[in-house]
Amino acid sequence: MRVFLFPAAILLLSSLVGAYVTPGPAPVFDWVAYPEAGNPEIINPAGFSFIRTLQLRFGYAVSDSSFEGFDRVSLSIPGMGLSGWWDDGLDMRKFTLSSGFDIFDETAFLGIGYTWFDPTVRDNVFAGKDLFTVGLIVRPNDWFSLGMVRRGGVELDGGDDVEPSYRAGLGLRPFGSCLTITADVETGGDLEDYSLSAGAEFRPMEGLAFRAGVGEDRLSLGLSAGLGNAAISYGAESDDEYGYDSSRGEVILLSSPGEDMLAPRGIFVRFEAGEFDELRQRSFLGPVRSSFTETALLLLGIADDNSVSGVIVDIDDSGIRPAVAEELRYILQRIRDTGKKVYFYIREGSSDEYYLASMGDGIWIHPAGDIAFLGVASQSFYLRDFLDMIGIYPDLMHIGEYKSASDMLTRSDMSDSERRATTELLESFQEELVRGISSGRGLEPAQIREIMESGIYTPQRALAAGMVDGVCYGDQVSDEIGGDIAVLTLEEYSNSIPPSDNWGPRGHIAVVTATGFINRGESGSVFPIGRVMGSGTICDALREAASQPGVRAIILRIDSGGGDALASADMHHAVEQVREDIPVIVSMGGVAASGGYYMACGADRIFADRMTVTGSIGIISGKFVFGDMLDSLGINTEEISIGPMASIGSPFRRFSDSERGRMFQLMSDSYDLFVRTVAEGREMTFEEVDSIGRGRVWSGSDALEIGIVDEIGGVAQAVMYAARITGMDDGEMPEVRIYPTPEFPGSLDVPGFGAAADILEFLGEEKLLYLMQPLILD
Repeated sequence: MRVFLFPAAILLLSSLVGAYVTPGPAPVFDWVAYPEAGNPEIINPAGFSFIRTLQLRFGYAVSDSSFEGFDRVSLSIPGMGLSGWWDDGLDMRKFTLSSGFDIFDETAFLGIGYTWFDPTVRDNVFAGKDLFTVGLIVRPNDWFSLGMVRRGGVELDGGDDVEPSYRAGLGLRPFGSCLTITADVETGGDLEDYSLSAGAEFRPMEGLAFRAGVGEDRLSLGLSAGLGNAAISYGAESDDEYGYDSSRGEVILLSSPGEDMLAPRGIFVRFEAGEFDELRQRSFLGPVRSSFTETALLLLGIADDNSVSGVIVDIDDSGIRPAVAEELRYILQRIRDTGKKVYFYIREGSSDEYYLASMGDGIWIHPAGDIAFLGVASQSFYLRDFLDMIGIYPDLMHIGEYKSASDMLTRSDMSDSERRATTELLESFQEELVRGISSGRGLEPAQIREIMESGIYTPQRALAAGMVDGVCYGDQVSDEIGGDIAVLTLEEYSNSIPPSDNWGPRGHIAVVTATGFINRGESGSVFPIGRVMGSGTICDALREAASQPGVRAIILRIDSGGGDALASADMHHAVEQVREDIPVIVSMGGVAASGGYYMACGADRIFADRMTVTGSIGIISGKFVFGDMLDSLGINTEEISIGPMASIGSPFRRFSDSERGRMFQLMSDSYDLFVRTVAEGREMTFEEVDSIGRGRVWSGSDALEIGIVDEIGGVAQAVMYAARITGMDDGEMPEVRIYPTPEFPGSLDVPGFGAAADILEFLGEEKLLYLMQPLILD
């Protein structure tokens, strides 16, 4: 069908205006619908819309097989460029400033160029003259491109003016970007005479393109060779008798790598499975570190990259979270399923890290390292006796017998409900660890239990137990794999990926990251809690992502233990609004509980890892009373209130019976709203949600069984699901645009400010929230 359209398109273009006559170097391949094959400044300024990196171009001329020298230089950045051309023989210099931009949903692009001739040149009729060029490119899909250019005329002294000129053309890609076919029609300013030309570009391999063109009185042949951060292009033209006439070419330098015909094959990508963050991070005066989602999707793309033979993962007791280890394990397994190798090198490894490593083709350990595969444990501490000692009374209440986050303040020991829920949660995690290691290393569950019960394993003990495949130093891993191999860091690999040159609006999937303690207003950081997820910021990010041209679905990545009830409700409302127009899919990280689950339950589909912590449908509220502490310090307080409830929030006395009853009723109403919201979102009854609610936390595996999530999987599976339901699963990795919240794209790690995060991690995030909010979901 696409091939049949080519002759018809030529007939259509015959009725259009096109072509130009302008002083200066004429491009060998002047395809206005595909200016990337030449130079947009000369051919069609709308082509600047497709430049993704800084480019420095040096143009040169060749005649009769002799190099005549460089006569043109241009500097291009995304969206605009400046060029200069000179001819000493004609004593002429010309400069062009151009810009191109999107004017309609990544489908139509407009370009404008301004050209002026050096006014200081004497004895040249073009000195001080100028002209404007206007170009248009329309690419409604991935196989069709239409281009038009109007280049202004030049009024010359003596009446021999250069008339305005026009050109129109189309480009077709019937079999994808490996073959591009073009046709152009051109005419002068009088619109009377016109001529047709056609061309083709064939790419037999990455980085190499052969080009050919034919007109009424000329032939042209050329090629382009990409070399990563550089490229070379060359084209030769015939005269009107089809003999050799002249040649032109360019040497191009790129700030970011493009296609590379000499790129090594069989490379290995090496990275460290560190403490990934859900948001981009930046150390003090250091580079930006990618978010976990960006890293996960970059790794997922390796599965389809034929230049990569395998992955090497370094582990050094980095404290990787269970759910993150599970997600990485899935992605690395996909890479392995394509026939690539996945190897691990352990310096020191925990249970979660060994669970990750167990899926690899080989595991090596440092001679002085160890593996602490000890199972799963949880520790809690209780401050009630301490608070009593210093005179602070935690007057806190909760709805749901499992809503135990406040127990550390109100009790001196663990409640039976908390013990039961925590035990079952840890048992679920342990089951996944055993399952993963058993399938990865071929060990029986009894062998795994024996390993866990034997304590920390030294390298030799681990080798004897079949936990690893060898002992070596880090720089010897390549030798263990098979000798001299090319290894790139993950950052180097990311920088080596050339930008896509696909035509048309492909559409994209947006990922909005919601992480931290839920609060009203804007996202940021608050001592001592640390990262705060502001409902205003997240709602704005959702609406911004939904309003972008070409967005097909939104992945809402949640990693939060909860927080403010009203803020959680606002974000749930935003999710419901957005999903009226496009699908919203939730991907749960390490924890999406209480308020984190509240905002998730209204989505079209919910993904959770097996070792995600979710649920916690319940309410906690109350206050701290400092009256006894003040009395012990000799500080007296007096109170005057107008109305029986006026001083219900007083920090100097406990709730009265009537106040406590009113607070409990308020909390009950909030709990009922929470349960009804979940019931509506999950299409369950109130009683069904209440029976699994009451503050109970669940692992992702158990959450799937009780119906509060839909699928087991991480952000990679959520993106692939979104691609499938929106028709974007065409065999290529869909384009994904990350939306860290605009006002809080990440956190800045400043020396000395890590203590608050350490304290928070030690206490447990949800157990410090009561100092901040009168009514919270956690």
